Amino acid sequence: MTKLRKTFGDLRGWAFIGPGVLLTFLLISYPVIYIIYLSFVDGIRSPNFVLFKNYLRIIQLSNFGEILSNTAIWTVTTVLFAFLLGLLSALLIEQPFVRGKSLWRSIILLAWITPGVAKATIWRWMYTQDFGVIDYFLTSLHIVKEPLAWISSVQLALPAVIIVQIWAAFPFATLMLSAGLQAIPVEMYEAAKLDGARALQTLHYVTLPMLKSVTFITFLLLSIWSLNEFATIWIITQGGPAGSSQVLALKVYDLFRSYDINAAAATAVMQLIISLVFVFFYLRATQSDQD
Repeated sequence: MTKLRKTFGDLRGWAFIGPGVLLTFLLISYPVIYIIYLSFVDGIRSPNFVLFKNYLRIIQLSNFGEILSNTAIWTVTTVLFAFLLGLLSALLIEQPFVRGKSLWRSIILLAWITPGVAKATIWRWMYTQDFGVIDYFLTSLHIVKEPLAWISSVQLALPAVIIVQIWAAFPFATLMLSAGLQAIPVEMYEAAKLDGARALQTLHYVTLPMLKSVTFITFLLLSIWSLNEFATIWIITQGGPAGSSQVLALKVYDLFRSYDINAAAATAVMQLIISLVFVFFYLRATQSDQD
């Protein structure tokens, strides 16, 4: 009787989670599996298996090295500076003399919760060489002699979108790190003060070690979001000029627009693999912490 009750309980549990599992498979697992399948075939309606031919076609592109380089620069720079800016703002907000901490967090968070298309469009206007406010302030303050061609310059296109991504991503880092700072016991700071630790020593030996887990998950999420970001770069520069700001996410879209679905799928799988590398290191780090 007990065994029968246990079996009934298991079946009832599966009845509750079954719809969610099925929905997850249909919305996430099946599309991923299908994209991986498309990356190994040629054509869609009457596909033929070509194994790694689509991957080789992508790797052999003349600008593939530049795309990988842009992707690496884009991801590392945006994540690093967004984190550092988020850490600085979180430390400032959590200072005892700062009033209205919730208000400051809400103001900073506006940059993150604003829709990506709206953010990118506004920044594109601000970067405009003829009437953009950025060039207006730079020339008014005599920092530059003439307006800069932010969007149409090979040298400035990638830095321009990197600035936007840092501005859009650092509020998330601020929110995460601010929550981590609030979880640090006050006794830790009091003990450091009694030991004669200065501000930088307290930051190095108390604050940063206590923020280790929050720092790692923040880096992970920022890296995955940055790697998969599309709207910001597409709306502001569309990957140009001369592909100077093109990354893997834009290459997937370009191949899809040219109806080269199999090559687009292969590029998307490459991007997925890079994302999974970040997840692997995260799982490994969390496992080592638990051990």
